[in-house]
Amino acid sequence: MAGRPRSFEPDAVLERAMHVFWAKGYEATGIADLEDATGLGRQSLYGAFGDKRALFARVVDFYFERVLKPGIVDVLDAPGSARKNLELLFDRWIEVATAPDFNGCLVGNGVSAMSPGDPELADLLRRKLKLLEEALVRVLRRAQDAREVPVTLDPRATARSLLAISQGLAVIGRVHRERAFISSVVDGARRLLD
Repeated sequence: MAGRPRSFEPDAVLERAMHVFWAKGYEATGIADLEDATGLGRQSLYGAFGDKRALFARVVDFYFERVLKPGIVDVLDAPGSARKNLELLFDRWIEVATAPDFNGCLVGNGVSAMSPGDPELADLLRRKLKLLEEALVRVLRRAQDAREVPVTLDPRATARSLLAISQGLAVIGRVHRERAFISSVVDGARRLLD
């Protein structure tokens, strides 16, 4: 006997759940919050996505594909000047972090609000941060090959520093959105390439 067909679009549910987790963090998000945001009851949510942890894992994947990949990875991997791609990313950091509705980074928010005894979630979030680090390493190596940054620059160490700056901006920008302040932080990131 076949079950009833789903009467909801999974991506729409993931997007709504994403905004709840993004705003409140994993630990502070309750099932009632997710039910309210998605319009689905607990049984439907669990039946389609699993428990809260499983739903969050799906949301993190969804967030990476819909927000981080097009907003960061695709920008860095775009053809043309690698240095120009980095400058586009730096400009985007300023625009995003000074926006009135800026709510940080879902991955970074998840890391900062995560309980220390959750190695599965830690691994999931670490893997997403690693994908961002690898995109930065690739663009920095391309920039070196094109002599757009010094050949003496350490791409891995610089990528990690840029990742730490971007995640720091995602935290600080939630409470400190003055454009001059954010721009000064981004200028520090730019100086790492000189």
